[in-house]
Amino acid sequence: MLRQATFLLAAFVAPALVGAAELPSNFDLTALRELPVQHDGRWPPLDTVARDVVKSVTGVSHGNDDGALLRLLAWTFDPQSWMSEPLIRIANAELRGELRLPPNKTVFSFAELSTHAPLTDLRKDLARADRSRKLDPLQSKVSDIHEKLGLLQRVFSGQVIRPIPDPKDMLGAWLPIAAAQANDSEESKKVTAAWDSLRKAFVAGDGAAFAEASQRLTTSLAGLPAAYRPLPRLIATELHYNRLQPYRSAWRMMAVGTLLALAAMFVRRKWFDGLAALPMVAGFVLVSYGLWLRWDIAGRIPASNMFESLLFLGWGVGVFAILSILAFPQRLVPLTASGMSAVALLLADVLPVDHFIRPIAPVLLDTVWMSIHVPIIMVSYSVLALAVFIAHIQLVVLAVSPGRQRVSEAIDSLHYWYVHVGSILLAAGIITGSMWAAASWGRYWGWDPKEVWSLVALLGYLTILHVRVDRLRPPAWAIAAGVALTVALMWLAAPKIGLLSGARLPAAAATVLAMVVLVAARGRFATAVKSILCFWLIIMTYVGVNYVLGTGLHSYGFGTGAVVRYMFLIGGVDLALVGLCTVVFVARRGWRLTLPQIAPLGMAPA
Repeated sequence: MLRQATFLLAAFVAPALVGAAELPSNFDLTALRELPVQHDGRWPPLDTVARDVVKSVTGVSHGNDDGALLRLLAWTFDPQSWMSEPLIRIANAELRGELRLPPNKTVFSFAELSTHAPLTDLRKDLARADRSRKLDPLQSKVSDIHEKLGLLQRVFSGQVIRPIPDPKDMLGAWLPIAAAQANDSEESKKVTAAWDSLRKAFVAGDGAAFAEASQRLTTSLAGLPAAYRPLPRLIATELHYNRLQPYRSAWRMMAVGTLLALAAMFVRRKWFDGLAALPMVAGFVLVSYGLWLRWDIAGRIPASNMFESLLFLGWGVGVFAILSILAFPQRLVPLTASGMSAVALLLADVLPVDHFIRPIAPVLLDTVWMSIHVPIIMVSYSVLALAVFIAHIQLVVLAVSPGRQRVSEAIDSLHYWYVHVGSILLAAGIITGSMWAAASWGRYWGWDPKEVWSLVALLGYLTILHVRVDRLRPPAWAIAAGVALTVALMWLAAPKIGLLSGARLPAAAATVLAMVVLVAARGRFATAVKSILCFWLIIMTYVGVNYVLGTGLHSYGFGTGAVVRYMFLIGGVDLALVGLCTVVFVARRGWRLTLPQIAPLGMAPA
């Protein structure tokens, strides 16, 4: 520790070796890219570690180029030159103002941020903060910068690349190259010598010497005793997965499929329908292949975080769309499926969520219910996402062309099919989730926010199904039973809520209004609006609990920031679209809340 601290202090005061740090471009990185190392509880190739570290620090992803690995090696071998290079982006102007950073600068160096007094004070306050409470937005951003600085410090001090295996313990910690210097064995001396040669060749820009040192390093590391080494097949699979980038290619295919499916609505030829479906099927195959690769690499179902769940969302849309094409030979099916899959995979690609494979808590792997629950619940979300896509199309059709009854009926029939199947899958997902909770946490239901919001979403969709028929006249006893159950539910919930004051009163009023709309509103337009409202309950379950409430056991990841902004932005745009369609619909046809006619007691519905 003393040696590392001295090294870092010297790096601060030493002048930069070159005016601006540069990356070499004539190195053969094949041997180093395949080098197995220990990182974040796994044994990935060095290529994966480089992508993870560079993305974590800079926010920039690297595709099939060698930029990430070159950056990691440069930060490790020549830290003095890179400590003063701008690497950490702080794009938020308000945050820069809070930290008293230059307002016209967005990217900062390790040296600037490490010695910046206001940020240092906030980092100290963060260290003393109560970790049992959710961080406020400023603390969350400071924590993010703190983690980046800590990661860069570990890279600069040579602690991130850990290729030396534990000789006795299969689960033991692997060590960085510096640990070999303390070992007098012949094998350790070879490793140290090869690493020193690699460092000198990298700094000098000598490609031939770098390639020779890389081969010597991998050979000498392979000669060290090891209780465990990852299989070469898994290393090769992960390198193939990194190069392939299946999900980015898949959403582009789906986007092309969406355009072709939209054109098929006007061409109206069977051969063109088949052509429009090909990109959707190809994208689905590519997503399936990517999920299989990720499952093989991780050794578990890829459904442990927000990124992986978005992948399952796009995959589930494809599965159900292919089945729906057989049941409903309508051109609307490939259009909505391609569109929704493209959106889900695009969000997975561009949203600031963690893309890398991480280990998960062992308690979640001790049962098979995770592998059952997650696919079911994500496919249910996929089907209901198709339903909300159809609902938006229905709103536009009824608002712009209210006379096209046959089109509206076809859309309503397909929408009902999606909502019906999606609700059944959602119920099955909640049931299997409770079985998973019992196996992992020791109870079936604990009123966790994730559980509560999933139940609220299910009740919303069940309401759509139960009041869908326009001419149904429910008997008086059914209405009375519904009112009694509502009053009983409110009576039970009132002590938990407390006094209705401040923000609670508008929330309670909005809840009552939503219940009235869900139960009383009839007709195709109202059904489409209700479907959109209910899908936002799904979004609250899926995203809001994690990124807005930030509490509960069932979570893909807590946080604040960009995801929350995107959620509110999309919600505002969606609300504006629904409002515009409602205004146009009212202006064209007139529309009022249609209350159900009540049959007298003892009489059956008409």
